[in-house]
Amino acid sequence: MLLEVVELLGIFLGISFLSILPPENQYVEYIPGNTNLIFSVPHDGNINLTSIPVRKNGCKDSEGVCIYPGKDDCDPEKICKVIIGADLNAKDIARTVFNKYVENTGKTPHLIISHLHRSMLDPNRPVEQAAQGNDEAIAAYEAFHGSIKHAHEALDGNHGLHIDFHGYTDVYRQNNTMIGYLFNSKELNSENIDITKSSIQSLINRTGLPVEQFLYGDESLGSMFESAGYKAVPSPRQPYPGKDKYYRGGWITQIHGSRDGGVIDAIQLEFPTEIRTEATDEERHTFGVKLAKNIERFQSLYYASNNFF
Repeated sequence: MLLEVVELLGIFLGISFLSILPPENQYVEYIPGNTNLIFSVPHDGNINLTSIPVRKNGCKDSEGVCIYPGKDDCDPEKICKVIIGADLNAKDIARTVFNKYVENTGKTPHLIISHLHRSMLDPNRPVEQAAQGNDEAIAAYEAFHGSIKHAHEALDGNHGLHIDFHGYTDVYRQNNTMIGYLFNSKELNSENIDITKSSIQSLINRTGLPVEQFLYGDESLGSMFESAGYKAVPSPRQPYPGKDKYYRGGWITQIHGSRDGGVIDAIQLEFPTEIRTEATDEERHTFGVKLAKNIERFQSLYYASNNFF
């Protein structure tokens, strides 16, 4: 009823009020904020439903397009791999960062969390792969990304920073937090950096600083990780991935950052298992506390605004 009244009022005044109301879904948590920081956690949900089938690998059609879910008899060379493992404790780290930031600054970041298990829904993929045609999963997907859109719109055209919290299985024991700006390993290793590909393109253009400053300069996020006692790549210690495993940033960073325009940048953080699942609760909490301080400092350096900070 309230939504209908809002819509009618909007029609009467010639104004759209729909973006004022955040989407609602029982499997998506959204805490609206009052600063120009947005946190998202797409892969640490723990809800499994019988009404949503487990996501399956896709299969390429005759034109090489991945179709989801794929056929059981798909040619092995045409399989489009789907990942269904959760990023355990990424949500806990994000909540620690969120709570400590609020305690330190008195401001509240926007926080969006998907509570469906990744085997049911992967919000960090295009919807065809993420929900695989299931209506319930699609509704949760749309609510997750709609909440991000609502948070971005709340900044009212001011610049901001979106941080996407993830985790990876550290098979090679790198113990690095991977900081993703949408530059892949080859680009970073060759130092062939095209800023138009970056999810922080707005920041680079707005400040006029060289991209290297943000990747591994003294006041880069990687430098702040290292100063806090945690390895990161890229950073002054390790400017390039080299032969190490590295994730450049996924769908959320691609579509909600500034690569394709806009003034809100996005950075993906991939935490290793050493921090997420092998550390004690106290050690993981300490990591989150230090990360909150680093994000606060990064924000004060590059995203200070009279409206939000």
